[in-house]
Amino acid sequence: REFELGSVVNLLLVSIDSLRLDSVSRTNAAIRTPRFDRVAGNFAFSDRCFSSSSATRPVHMSLMTGLYPFEHGIQGQHHTQVREGIPLLFELFARRGCALGAFSEADSIFFGLDLGHPLQALAPDPQHGRHQLTSWIDRRASSSSLLLFVHYWSAHTPYGAADGRAMGETAQLLKAGRHDIVLARYRSAVEDVFELKLAPLLEVLDASQWAVIILGDHGESWRDDELYHGQSLRNSVLRVPLFLHFPGSGNPPLARPLVSIIDLFATVRALFDLPGVYGGFGQDVRLPGGRERYCLAEIHPSNSAHREDAAAESAVSTSRAYDIDTSPIETQIAGPQWSLFDCERKYTHDEAVGRGRLEGTLSEDPFDPERQDQEVDYRRLFAQMREVSPYLRLPLKAVTSRQEELLTERLRALGYLG
Repeated sequence: REFELGSVVNLLLVSIDSLRLDSVSRTNAAIRTPRFDRVAGNFAFSDRCFSSSSATRPVHMSLMTGLYPFEHGIQGQHHTQVREGIPLLFELFARRGCALGAFSEADSIFFGLDLGHPLQALAPDPQHGRHQLTSWIDRRASSSSLLLFVHYWSAHTPYGAADGRAMGETAQLLKAGRHDIVLARYRSAVEDVFELKLAPLLEVLDASQWAVIILGDHGESWRDDELYHGQSLRNSVLRVPLFLHFPGSGNPPLARPLVSIIDLFATVRALFDLPGVYGGFGQDVRLPGGRERYCLAEIHPSNSAHREDAAAESAVSTSRAYDIDTSPIETQIAGPQWSLFDCERKYTHDEAVGRGRLEGTLSEDPFDPERQDQEVDYRRLFAQMREVSPYLRLPLKAVTSRQEELLTERLRALGYLG
């Protein structure tokens, strides 16, 4: 049924980096977050939300623009060129006269991205970080409307390992088959985010005045051929948990069979009656049904050393690619990939080899290979999406070599690069 909304004044938008779908209490009883469960017990929850990518930078550009990576320009973690003139959530709220706050525990990961508003560094210590956020809210108590964006990083690799390196102790444990230790550390980090950081923040908010959106930007994968995330479009990194609270609605279950992360932009835009024209593919999640559609996800893996196909190199020629130090664990990194999927089938295409695979959307069980090209021409569908998008006509912003060097340094400091 449709949401019946009351007066929505403020928005809290929370992104938890590397949050797997199976690592929240709604999907896994082993995850113990009683404090969060109490304060968010009546929030709507979707276990059929798909991210637009499997890396932090492209996902957040989609979250802030309602556009797929091919539209906004950031198709991989190493890409730096954003299209000029695209819609930006922060700017739309500012035009509405809203007070803006944006905080990240890893603000350097967004270096070079124009999100429409500067990010402030959020202290990883729960008490200090919570004080930063509540102080910001208190100082703006007289504002007519607030938008608060929070990006938590502590569930990201290496999940509290002593050396602090993504490719260090954690990778060695995975190589040695000690997935149990890595999983225990990861779950502990996730529980700390919900119990020590997020729940206390929600407790101080007036639920009748705040709309709340909480999601994982992407998940994690601990397979032998993929370390963490950002190399593939498997469901372990593509499907993310989504919590929603809209005051006055009763938070009924979502009627939509699939949700894309770009739908959140379309929903917020409609909910707050934001100005401007939106020409993206996102749809308001509050409304049932809607036109039938395919959702999309993309990733350009950032390790060029494993690409032998010239076409894959040319596909990312507009941005530099950086090598990841994968010496602690063997990986098989594919070329640029995209997935198109509806409720039943998911087609993932690897540009490096020029072919794809067809699977069940939720199960990822393979379909009969003989049926792959008989019913739907997915490559043509992807081409059609590119043809109808109004944003591909916009130019990419110029990036200096120094900006790319600084991005390299910051990705390395965060553990993405060796």
